[in-house]
Amino acid sequence: MNLGCPSCPDLDTLGDVVYDAGMLISLADKRPGTALIRHREFARNGLPVVPAPVIAQAWRGGATRAHLARALKECAVVSCYTETEWRRVGELIGRADRAGRAGLLAKKRPDPVDGLVALTAVQIGAALVATSDPEAIQAYLDQIPGADVVVPVRV
Repeated sequence: MNLGCPSCPDLDTLGDVVYDAGMLISLADKRPGTALIRHREFARNGLPVVPAPVIAQAWRGGATRAHLARALKECAVVSCYTETEWRRVGELIGRADRAGRAGLLAKKRPDPVDGLVALTAVQIGAALVATSDPEAIQAYLDQIPGADVVVPVRV
């Protein structure tokens, strides 16, 4: 990540959790309940990190997204990924696809944003990924050296 760019958050403000689309969709619910409680818990350790493409997966506009809009104000949205990082995501997809042909990823389409979430978590030293699909995130984490310290947590 090019965290030195003007639009990216200050490294000192980043928390130890990365959100995927499942967390944002839960926060966007008319009654976010548990997701909002979890978000507040996660935010105690710094700003939860949201890779910008995750917002595109979850955002549908309208008044029903008021909870999500408020929650995003309490997050660090990262949008400055390099071409090299996007290539790494492509490589992650390829390795996870080969490793999972008989398993989870054989039943799903490869998701570059899930790969980016996993890569971001490792790059910032996050402890958790808040997700609705921990198995998919784990499939990508399994392909990244040093990712064994990151735990996908179901929301």
